Formats: sequence, C-alpha cells, structure tokens
Amino acid sequence: MRQFHFIVTKMADALFAVSLVFGFLMMAHVTADVVARTVFNAPLPGTGEISASWYMVAVAFLPLGYVTLRDQHVTADIFVSRMSPGRQAMVEVLTDLLSMAYLTAFVWQTWESAMKNTKRGEVWEILGGYLPIWPVRWFLPAAGVVMLLAFLSRLLSRATERNLQTRN
Repeated sequence: MRQFHFIVTKMADALFAVSLVFGFLMMAHVTADVVARTVFNAPLPGTGEISASWYMVAVAFLPLGYVTLRDQHVTADIFVSRMSPGRQAMVEVLTDLLSMAYLTAFVWQTWESAMKNTKRGEVWEILGGYLPIWPVRWFLPAAGVVMLLAFLSRLLSRATERNLQTRN
C-alpha cells in the first residue's frame, strides 16, 4: 500500500512539475509578446494559440493528481459538515467512487481522441505556419490516469486506516 501511494505521489508530483514549467513558459512567452508588440510593434505570431492550446491545457489538467492526493479540490460541504463523522466518511467514499467512474470514462474518451489525433497528425494553422496540437491531446489521459490512481490510493488508505482502527 505504501509503495503504491509512493509511486502515485511521484507521478502526481512529476506532472505538477511539468505544469509549473508550462506555466513559467506561458508567462515568459506572453511577456515577450507584450514587449515585442509594445516596444517593437512586432507581436510574436501564434502567442494566443500556443497559450490556449499548450500552456493552458498543461496548467489546468496536469496538476489534477497532485490536487487529489492533497484533497485540495474546491468543495462546497455546507451539508456534509453537519453530518456525523460516519456519514461524512460514507459521503467521501461515495464521492471518490463516483469520481473514479467518471474518470474512467474521461480517460477512455480522451485516450481515443489522442490516438485519433496522433494518427492524423493534428495541427492548427497559425500565422507563419502550423502548430502541432496532437501531443497536447495526451496530457488529458495522462492527467486522468494519475488522478484516478490518486483516488484509488485515497480509497485504499481509508480502508487500511479503518481496518487498523477496528483491530485496536
């Protein structure tokens, strides 16, 4: 169990680190574009498209496993907070199971899309050429798999904690 959690944590941390790199690249790229446009009256071609198709996708999706492991998703727990601890635990498990069911469908569909778009070599036409988009399609299934594993790790952790509590 600990080994599984360790591996999932390392995967989530790696995707989070990649998202930070993309976030930094986006800031640098947009800043360079603003300076080039303002100072030299020569904007960098494709800045908007690259930001929307590469940087923002990475920043939005790659950290999902990291956030899941730390239980830092945005929640509205006004009703759950008034429940007994036992019912709160039931709601947490149910929520994790429903999330895992959704993520399974998400991973499957994004995997299919990534395969299709990789085979056809998907690109976007931008000023001055073409921007390959197909590699970005793999960010979503990768992030989904890590998030799915993070939910599984949380469920296993809860189950082993309960087993230890009932034995004592």
